[in-house]
Amino acid sequence: MSRKVSVGLSIIFLCLMTALSFTACSSNQEFIDFADIAAENYLIAANDQDFDAFSKDLSNEMKELLPEAEFLVFADQIEGLIGNYIKGSKKFLKTEKESGYIAVLYKADYSEEPAGVEVRIVLQKIDGVIKIAGSFFNSPKLRGE
Repeated sequence: MSRKVSVGLSIIFLCLMTALSFTACSSNQEFIDFADIAAENYLIAANDQDFDAFSKDLSNEMKELLPEAEFLVFADQIEGLIGNYIKGSKKFLKTEKESGYIAVLYKADYSEEPAGVEVRIVLQKIDGVIKIAGSFFNSPKLRGE
């Protein structure tokens, strides 16, 4: 009887862990689905220096940290160092959890960076709505190599 209880508990535990894993994957998938569209729009808007399109999915904090004048400086710096984002070139790499945030990483092609650029879009769910809370770009030229 003790063995049956142990086997039964093991099966329940396994089912619970599978359900939790599925929930975690599906919640990450929600962020990935959002990021796939939002990141593409974000990168194209930086090319076009279109602040309205760029800031559409930003969190309020991000909008405060990067007002239009700062955005234009940022867009000029990116273009000056690595060129323009090649539309549709970003490829999903992975997600990372970072203290309340989900980072979605992509490899993207830029016109003046043959090695490609790692683009990290940091997302946060605010009042049930996913927003871009940060972004980071990494490449040999951006590192000064």
